[in-house]
Amino acid sequence: MNTTGTDVRESNERLLKALFSNRGLTHLVEVGAAELGNPVLVVDPTYHYAARAGIELDDADDSAFARFVRSESADEVIADEGIRYIKETGVDEELARAHGAVLRHNPVYDLDTLTQDVVAEGICLGRVMTLAKNHPFGEADRAVFDRLVALVAQELQKGGFLSSKDSQAGPYFLARLLDDEQPNPMHTARRMKLVGFSPLSTLFVVTLRRREGDMDGSCAQRVRAHLSGLLAHSLSTIYDNELVCLLSRADEPVLPARDEEALARAAASNGLLVGISNAFSEVTDVRPHLEQARSAIRYGSTYTKILDDTGVYRYCEYTYMEMLDICNDHVNLMNYCHPAIWALWEYDQAHGTELVETLFAYMQNGCNTARTSSLLSLHKNTLLYRLGRIREVTGNDLASGEDLFLFHLSIRVLLYLGIFETRTKPRSSADLHLPAE
Repeated sequence: MNTTGTDVRESNERLLKALFSNRGLTHLVEVGAAELGNPVLVVDPTYHYAARAGIELDDADDSAFARFVRSESADEVIADEGIRYIKETGVDEELARAHGAVLRHNPVYDLDTLTQDVVAEGICLGRVMTLAKNHPFGEADRAVFDRLVALVAQELQKGGFLSSKDSQAGPYFLARLLDDEQPNPMHTARRMKLVGFSPLSTLFVVTLRRREGDMDGSCAQRVRAHLSGLLAHSLSTIYDNELVCLLSRADEPVLPARDEEALARAAASNGLLVGISNAFSEVTDVRPHLEQARSAIRYGSTYTKILDDTGVYRYCEYTYMEMLDICNDHVNLMNYCHPAIWALWEYDQAHGTELVETLFAYMQNGCNTARTSSLLSLHKNTLLYRLGRIREVTGNDLASGEDLFLFHLSIRVLLYLGIFETRTKPRSSADLHLPAE
């Protein structure tokens, strides 16, 4: 490019305009490559290409640069040869010490390169490189490249994955994995190795969302401090204003109770809602399991009237709500309400009784009369009388597990539709400290 101050100033203005266009990192890098007249690469801390521009190749191009680009074009990750060059020649250390761009001849590309770390708040977010493929570097190139690196740092911070004092590689890897709708298992395994993430056999996604306001870096750090005992063999990142954790455990079908208790304490201390996914085994399945954790929060915080509200919700406890949501889009859910339960509901409306409430509490407590009478604050004889009336009205002896399942589902439909609202919060026998009958 030309070397006049006017040209540099105009190039910098076009770069700034690209940043303010809010068209993202790729657009900014494309403008940078056009202004420099040479290829520009942006690489994240896991050696994944965050953006590339100016690398178009002619079919006849058999240069070292062309061969290397073709070898990694499908992966979006620096090829092994490039990573070996970086590690064996001390590129990381040289860039960390440098104040500005480093000029090197890169034997992998067989080209001169200008490379500079992208640093914000003392954290390296990655690096930017331009290659002297189309013309050699001049002073103007350095000036424009310096400006481009500064603007790339601003664009990356707009992405929301940066949090102060965070170790950037693991969180950034997790954020990029959550962005990817169809992650490649081989590439994911390779990047896990690069960031040093070796999970145990069973995985869970836990997402923590503030009841009010956004999950900023300082709040995330505070929550991580509360959860330090949970985060071994795990990753966490700020993603869409939530603190998303990928927890790994050894052969646990559900997240252990001690972990859930720690999450409940963190939720109470920091004003959070917490969702927990089902267990899974493949890291590439993290995105759908984040949706499970989010669904747990959505349904759990809406229907807490029927459970103790600790602010921690497991997806497995609300799958029926998701099924009802899906069914409600296509059919009248009252089709799924058993006639006996509807008759019981109409009886309550006509006589001012609470037989549906009583039956729901009885089933919620495993048909245990001691726990049910304690929950409803009833004398046991009063409860037995109500159960007798329920048997008469429904014409059912409440002895069949199949019938009880259908009755329970029917009451859940009434709850979902807002026809019935329970005034009790059923608890487990451990919570009530009562012996089984």
